[in-house]
Amino acid sequence: MSDALKKVQAGQPLVIPASAYNAFIDAAIDFRQRTAHIGQGAQPAFPQATIILVRNDSGSDRQRFEILGVDAPVIDPSYNEDEFKNRVALAGVQPVEDTHEGRFVVLAEPIASGKIGRAFAAGVCAVKINVVDETEEPRFAEMAGGTTANLEVNRRGSAGILWRVGGTGVQWAVVRLGKPIPLHVFPVNLSQTGGSQGDESYAASWTYNVYDIESGALLESSVDPTSSPHKWKRPSVGQMIAADFGYAHYEDDGSGDEQLVLGWINEMVDQEACETSGYGT
Repeated sequence: MSDALKKVQAGQPLVIPASAYNAFIDAAIDFRQRTAHIGQGAQPAFPQATIILVRNDSGSDRQRFEILGVDAPVIDPSYNEDEFKNRVALAGVQPVEDTHEGRFVVLAEPIASGKIGRAFAAGVCAVKINVVDETEEPRFAEMAGGTTANLEVNRRGSAGILWRVGGTGVQWAVVRLGKPIPLHVFPVNLSQTGGSQGDESYAASWTYNVYDIESGALLESSVDPTSSPHKWKRPSVGQMIAADFGYAHYEDDGSGDEQLVLGWINEMVDQEACETSGYGT
């Protein structure tokens, strides 16, 4: 059988078989689809990122750099295991809160509804983020409810912020997609605001204002580090020297919001040095 795509030598008559012509048309259509984005090429320029195939099951056409939540594989291994292993493709849906945190992709090209295209699943890529508060310099971002337009700054997000435009509001950023950050422990400064040092009959009861160690911003006021949800344990009796430093983290308070938790502080037992006694006495 002759090769329909065999090259022609100089001087030979040009005869284009139907199969060769159709292959040219398919290549042209593929090129047009991959570059059909107004104002910029859709070809990703991030070889350090992991790019996968995603089918847009969100119900609407989506543009480059939008966010979709990851659903089931396009090819179910129970129906075609070989194809499932050879071609990883996932369904992308409208993000859902408490479902798609750490399970989303950023589109690398426009994808029409029901069509398959490429998306960033891990590594470095550009995306828009929403910065609500600059009290603490944003370090992480996460999918934001049902929006596909941008990520939201989050203390435990699965996207590490490498760079951003600055200020508050929706803005361009460069992020590193990866695993969710379940717990971020950070240092804090403490200022004693109330309570007492304790004595031989009663435990100390110091309370503190908690400050961000970098910006100096007040994170929490009049905190009792021994009450829930905080983790600090004091002796049941005895005098304690007030703390001025500690480590804290944020955790879910059970209602969807985050609460500050003091894990360790540098309180010390206030004790005098023992008197030196003679040998053998």
